[in-house]
Amino acid sequence: TYKARDVMKQIVDSAWHCGDPGMQFDTTINDWHTSPNSGRINASNPCSEYMFLDDTACNLASLNLMKYRTPAGEFDVPAFRAAARISIIAQDIIVDNASYPTPRIAQNSFDFRPLGMGYANLGAVLMARGLPYDSDAGRAYAGAITAILHGEGYLTSSLLAERFGPFKYYPENRGPFLRVIRKHRAAVDNIDAALVPAEMVQACHEVWDDFLAKGDKCGYKNSQVTVLAPTGTIGFMMDCDTT
Repeated sequence: TYKARDVMKQIVDSAWHCGDPGMQFDTTINDWHTSPNSGRINASNPCSEYMFLDDTACNLASLNLMKYRTPAGEFDVPAFRAAARISIIAQDIIVDNASYPTPRIAQNSFDFRPLGMGYANLGAVLMARGLPYDSDAGRAYAGAITAILHGEGYLTSSLLAERFGPFKYYPENRGPFLRVIRKHRAAVDNIDAALVPAEMVQACHEVWDDFLAKGDKCGYKNSQVTVLAPTGTIGFMMDCDTT
């Protein structure tokens, strides 16, 4: 028992020194894997935001959340959804026009088309709203923003699939893909609606219901659409107050 604790401490210490204070649980990660019939998830990138098949890559894009704060201090849901929609379309276009480090990574990028839209400056949004970062209210507000972003991303991906067809290996992964999507939809109900503005709660449910219906029919153009990257570098370029 002592030896196990000592080894665990070394792992955690090592993670901190690498700038990654998290631990990954293999069973949980693979339970949320959208394409398990094409292979399992063995690891993440060093910053831990991207987890998918071996020899794959993901282009990242983040939206500065403070840009969607209205003069009245509320979150501009329509503008945020529109920006997410445009970002997903742009990122999907980039997949076919990017350079990749190996032929294998390039082919998997074309075949699975994973995207990594996320956001930056969450801390500033919470502070501007007077919400403690580590609080139920802060987590609920962040959860609503994330649900809207994630839902709009997949809704856009399903609209792209309707026009251009789903990603190459979607048919063989359709069952587990939709299972994971429904797990995400169920998680939306865990957001404490009493702590979030009604417009945001309504948007969460609307976008998820819309894209579930569309996705069941048309599939999805992308195996993944969102990640939450640290934004430690691009945050400076985006004039963010927090990373």
